[in-house]
Amino acid sequence: MSPRPYQMRQRQVAADRTRIRILMATRKLLLGRNFSEFTMEAVARAAGVTRLTVYHQFESRAGLLEALYNFIAQRGSMQNLAEVFRRGSDPLQTLHEFIRVFAGFWSSDRAVIRRLHALGAIDAEIGKGLLERNERRRNDLRVILERYGRVYRMFTPVQEPIAIDTLHMLTSFETYDALAGSTRSAEEVVEIIIKLVDQVIGLPSPFIRR
Repeated sequence: MSPRPYQMRQRQVAADRTRIRILMATRKLLLGRNFSEFTMEAVARAAGVTRLTVYHQFESRAGLLEALYNFIAQRGSMQNLAEVFRRGSDPLQTLHEFIRVFAGFWSSDRAVIRRLHALGAIDAEIGKGLLERNERRRNDLRVILERYGRVYRMFTPVQEPIAIDTLHMLTSFETYDALAGSTRSAEEVVEIIIKLVDQVIGLPSPFIRR
C-alpha cells in the first residue's frame, strides 16, 4: 500500500487540529476585555501559528468569526434541527422542538454569541453573515407556520407575515438573552417562549401555569 494516502490523512488531521486551536484562541480573545479590537495577528499569537496560517484557513476576520459561529453551533447541537424537520408531522410539536433546539444553542456559549452579535452590529461584513443566519431561521419558521396554517386554518394573508415576524423575534438570541438574564435557566426560558409563541399562533396558553 502506498504511504501517500496515509500521509494525506495525517496532514488533514494536523490541519484540523490547527483549525480547532485557532478557533479556540479566537473564542478566548472574544471573551477578553478588548474583544472588539482583536486582530488576525492576535489570534495567530494566541494559537501559536503564523498569521499566514490563519488567513490560509479562514481568509478574513469575517470568515474566521463565521467559522467560529459554525463551530459553536455544532457544539450546541444545532445539527438536531434537521431531525426536527424530518420527523415533524405535527407542526405544533415541530415549532416547540425548533424553539428548544435554538434555546439549547443560544445557551451553549452565550457570552461568545453575545459578543459575535455585538461585532456584527459594528462590522458590516460580519453583520452580513449574521443576517443570513437570521433569514434562514425566518424561512424555517415560515415553513412551520405554513404547515400549521394548512392543518388548523389559522391565518389570513395579512396575519401570516405578522405572525412570522413575531416568532422570528421570539426565537432570536436577543430575546433569549434578555429573558435568561442572570438567573433563569434555559428550560425556564424555553417555557416562557413556548407560552408566548402559543399565544401568537392562537392557542389558549396562559402565561402563568396554574
